[in-house]
Amino acid sequence: MNRRSVTITVNLPALRQNLATARRLSGGCRQFATIKADAYGHGAVAVAHALSPRASKRQYSEPASATNEPTVAVADGFAVVTLEEALELRQSGIRQAILVLQGPQNGESASQMKRHQFWPVIHDRHQYEWFRQHPDCGELRAWLKVDSGMGRLGFQPEEAARILASDDKVFWSGLMTHFACADETGNPFTEQQVSRFNGVQPPMALQRSMANSAAVLAWPISRADWARPGIMLYGCNPLDRELANDVVLHPVMTVEAPLISVKLMKRGAGIGYAQAWRCPEDMPIGYVAAGYRDGIPRVLDESARVSIAGCQCPVVGRVSMDSFAVDLRQVPEARVGDAVELWGKNNPIDELARAAGTISYELLTSIRGKRIYIDR
Repeated sequence: MNRRSVTITVNLPALRQNLATARRLSGGCRQFATIKADAYGHGAVAVAHALSPRASKRQYSEPASATNEPTVAVADGFAVVTLEEALELRQSGIRQAILVLQGPQNGESASQMKRHQFWPVIHDRHQYEWFRQHPDCGELRAWLKVDSGMGRLGFQPEEAARILASDDKVFWSGLMTHFACADETGNPFTEQQVSRFNGVQPPMALQRSMANSAAVLAWPISRADWARPGIMLYGCNPLDRELANDVVLHPVMTVEAPLISVKLMKRGAGIGYAQAWRCPEDMPIGYVAAGYRDGIPRVLDESARVSIAGCQCPVVGRVSMDSFAVDLRQVPEARVGDAVELWGKNNPIDELARAAGTISYELLTSIRGKRIYIDR
């Protein structure tokens, strides 16, 4: 595929710093680094190896051997959504535990999960039946998902308790749930979900997992055996408020594209489709080699900014398939070939996401371009 001009730079030391922060805020519990959706657009294989033992002593693409090396910046396991994502990690040399959040899609998938020592999440009755009837059901290290209030995947607490109490020979390794409103720091629903989840008391000792990124950051009551940090690993704040003063998340992804044209436009000149924006005066307009085919949201409001030479430049007019226009009055010296930072250290992704009426997750997982990894 033609990747065009967009460059996606992934800062692996920043990634490891963010994992260390997640571990500290989780009270030191084990960490499933959530790398579903190709590690939120950062590259799942590269991210997994960066968070594996001895990552600092090798290139990101080299497989890591399993060790007991104690370090706060090494993930204890990884969380993905599909069997295919899990297989990609195993085939690349990842040896840590891999939690498959949507579990098997058919009976054969259950066998593959056993073969590769994955930890499948069972969230629906048909999956439970595949495992219950599997000839090796006593060797499948399954996690049972409880719908404590998310209203999505998982068993109601009462049904989960009945399954765990039954004599079905399934080897249950863990119990997990997911929060609906943990990003809303004043919403008591998270406490209610924790209470519902903790009300499920299996007859055997099981590992437990509750906290996503928002819960790691804001809800200490959600601490359990495992946390599942996701968006915070990539330097984004999921909360509805600023982070505490002692919590720093480092942006991991920087997205840049070049200026491909700089024009002096006359007062009143229309810019782009439908002439939706007009120049208030004679002014320089730059055109950036990125558009909605590259994952830039087509709809941006007037607050949208990009960074050129450290200056915040407004996006003007409608984003096209292959380009968008920017107001260069703050940097009249800008020239063709200059780098435009769409988001990164100088231009927070959350601000661009707000201008698009969306969230950072969508921008990260939609962007397309050439990835470059730095590890120094």
